Amino acid sequence: MRRWRLLSMVLAVVLGIGAVCDALSGPAAHAAQKKGGGNKGKASGGKSQTGGGQGAGGGLTDEQVVKAIEKAQKYLISQQGGGGAWQEQKHHQSPVPCGHTEMALFSLVYSGVHPNREAISKGMNALISRGTLGYTYATSMRAMAYAHLQKKLSGAKRDLVRKALIADAMWLVQAQGSHGGWNYTSLGGSGGRYDLSNTQMAMLALREAALAGVEIPRFVWERSMKLYFDLQKSDGAWNYGQHNKGLGQNTPGYGTMTAAGLASIFITMDNLNLASGCPCQNGRSARLGGDFDRRVDLALGWLGKNFKPDVSPKHPNGLDKHKRYWLYSVERVGIAAGYKYFGTRNWYKEGATHLVHAQSGNGSWGGIPETCFCLLFLYKGRAPILYNKLEYKGQWNNHRRDISNLTSYIEKVKEQPFHWQIVSLKAPVSELHDAPVLYITAETPPEFSDAHKKKLRQFTDTGGTILLEASCGSPEVRKWAQDFIKAVWPEWSLKPLGPDHGSFKHPHPLKQRPEILGLHDGVRTFLFYAMDDISCAWQMKSYARRSYLFQWGINLFTYATDQSPLRAKLQARQPKEKDRYPGAARSGGRSNLRLARVKYDGPGWMTGRNYRVFQGLASHLSAKAGVSLAAEEKGVKPSDLGGVDVAYLIGPGEIAMPEAQKQALKAYAAKGGFLWVEAANGSTEFNGAFRKLAAEVGWQLKPVPQTHPLMTGRLPGGKGYGLISGVQFSRSLRVLRLARPHADLTGIYLGDKLVGVYSAFDILFSTTGHNAYGRRGYKSQDARAVATNIVLFAAGRRAG
Repeated sequence: MRRWRLLSMVLAVVLGIGAVCDALSGPAAHAAQKKGGGNKGKASGGKSQTGGGQGAGGGLTDEQVVKAIEKAQKYLISQQGGGGAWQEQKHHQSPVPCGHTEMALFSLVYSGVHPNREAISKGMNALISRGTLGYTYATSMRAMAYAHLQKKLSGAKRDLVRKALIADAMWLVQAQGSHGGWNYTSLGGSGGRYDLSNTQMAMLALREAALAGVEIPRFVWERSMKLYFDLQKSDGAWNYGQHNKGLGQNTPGYGTMTAAGLASIFITMDNLNLASGCPCQNGRSARLGGDFDRRVDLALGWLGKNFKPDVSPKHPNGLDKHKRYWLYSVERVGIAAGYKYFGTRNWYKEGATHLVHAQSGNGSWGGIPETCFCLLFLYKGRAPILYNKLEYKGQWNNHRRDISNLTSYIEKVKEQPFHWQIVSLKAPVSELHDAPVLYITAETPPEFSDAHKKKLRQFTDTGGTILLEASCGSPEVRKWAQDFIKAVWPEWSLKPLGPDHGSFKHPHPLKQRPEILGLHDGVRTFLFYAMDDISCAWQMKSYARRSYLFQWGINLFTYATDQSPLRAKLQARQPKEKDRYPGAARSGGRSNLRLARVKYDGPGWMTGRNYRVFQGLASHLSAKAGVSLAAEEKGVKPSDLGGVDVAYLIGPGEIAMPEAQKQALKAYAAKGGFLWVEAANGSTEFNGAFRKLAAEVGWQLKPVPQTHPLMTGRLPGGKGYGLISGVQFSRSLRVLRLARPHADLTGIYLGDKLVGVYSAFDILFSTTGHNAYGRRGYKSQDARAVATNIVLFAAGRRAG
């Protein structure tokens, strides 16, 4: 099977910065280490001095990573001199002392330290005052620092930094040799000495400059691509290159240079082959790849076999040589190519665990270069994942940079780092939830087994969202998709998304909209289906002509998350919270209740069933109150509710019920049955429909007062939860309910008799903790407390 593991547009940020390790690890680095206390002898591990070791369950926590990042930033700032520069030395053939200042400033800016901070402002002035450095490593790092600084500056400062960026980029262009490589100093187009460490550093800087709008001649990328292709070993690896007396061209490939080499060929392809597979022709993609595919697979295979977080694999000078640079290089390839694993190793989790445990008490991992590598690894690696792209047997990646380019666009708009990731259905459902959206693109019908279909259904039933595309509008996939969707989600029908759909409105109101069909389960649209190609626009970076598709890409993950903060890579999907309802509850009446969904015409009555809301509530009631709740989920007509303790009525809109069934429901309540009614997702349409139904059958609807047992939790003979203060609501209601932090329930009365309770706000779906766009309901803990009070009240009432 062909595998495309592609770098995102953000690839070039800093991968090769680690290659400067040879050039910068000298007396000045050791002096800086001594000045800061150092961490000599702890490079391979040791007791953590950052955040107290491992988190719950033996795993590293995001909180520990954040603390390590902050400590590293403080260490770097503490090493800065009064004039804004860091301690320097002359390296190899460098005309002037340089390197540490460029690297430290870049690392601080990239990891979120704002240019308004004195350390950054002074460091920037120090960089600019140096003029032409004439040294590839330092010039490359300074160019990358400038590229990130200009994003956060304005006015004259930004113009000054941009001018300096262009000057450094042009120096690097002229410094390239005719063979496509770079040396420590300028080759000026000649065929002199080069190495792949200098080369990949220069390429990364030029890539970053290109992303910042600096025009780089095409021949620069063409030369370097040929060089890397020529030097790749048969096993997929790279070494230092031909021009090194100590490590000649016959040296086997090793980790640092292989990761850098793979990144470099992706950079060249990103600049030379932007439209791969596009535009579509007659429902098909262009067939491109060939040698590039083979080379990528070889290099990725080598990394998969040799990855370890604490050594530099196969380095000819020893496994401890440049292992910080190796780990950071792996991180760049893993992120940009969409890998979570190299082989079976979770590279970020293992790498972060190793680094957090190895960090010195002063925040360093040795000298300036090593600390920069580790800081960048931790910071970049923890960024949230926006989209998972599904790998399967078939044509899943014809537009191989589509989701990578979309993610890169979102990074620019949001001004924060994000990731994308490749997943397969071999992974557990929990890993499919690493991102809020699972992207499935197909140009031929995928070969999904029954087990695969079951897993996709489980993914959506646990809050996941799917984007399915018929790549190039493939007629075969269009036909397959209809059958596939019907087989996996038979309860609902595909319908066009209307112009008022949330994914077309927020945060970018779209004047032009893609043609999208969707499945809506009464709570949310969980599947989006594009019958026509949308990925070529992302693949070809059609930012101007088809900007609405990029904006829709932002809107889609915003819809899927209901604008919730995206979690960092090591954060739990639903982090543990302090229990705000810690006490036990108990029933003052029956300890066994039978509940049934009230069935009416259309699918609305089953809303929430796919999320197993009653199974979750039953477990909660059993643990907290010792009450057994048996829920009939198949749906029962009102005329068949005999023997049911609680009749549950829900929907997102119209309640299509024949008159005879309406009267049967009224009779059920009059004979002692209890009604629990709620508007799914807080639907205002259902609110109107239920109030109309209540009027038709002669029920009166009255607010439940705060003194009522349903609100106080002081149940006859039992105990529930206090809902008159401190109750928290979902995003859509948060501001509205600030002055009213209590539950909001409406009593259903038949004469003077309370026969049920109605909630205009969502309760049961809210107990799951899943997101639904615009949900008008409670936070999950509060929803469980409200539901518990309702059930316990019904149990006690039934007994009385």
